[in-house]
Amino acid sequence: MAFAVLGCLGLSVLGGLLPIMPGWIFFVIGLYLLATEFRTGRRWVKAMRRRFPWVSAWITRARQHRWAPSHLHEFDDLTDPSK
Repeated sequence: MAFAVLGCLGLSVLGGLLPIMPGWIFFVIGLYLLATEFRTGRRWVKAMRRRFPWVSAWITRARQHRWAPSHLHEFDDLTDPSK
């Protein structure tokens, strides 16, 4: 799983550099895997959500979207800084 997280985050960096590949999707997948599989990853994402309130608001809005996958609810619950 650690290799999958590193691969997704690496692809997100590559996607940021290459105009033909969307990097944000790999970043989201990498954060999801990091937070759901590793306790340290959960702490990192919680700290990021505390430090940057716009990230927390973005995740909450995405959770409420009608096309949001059900796993996003789990991700939001696990990384909610108020819990």
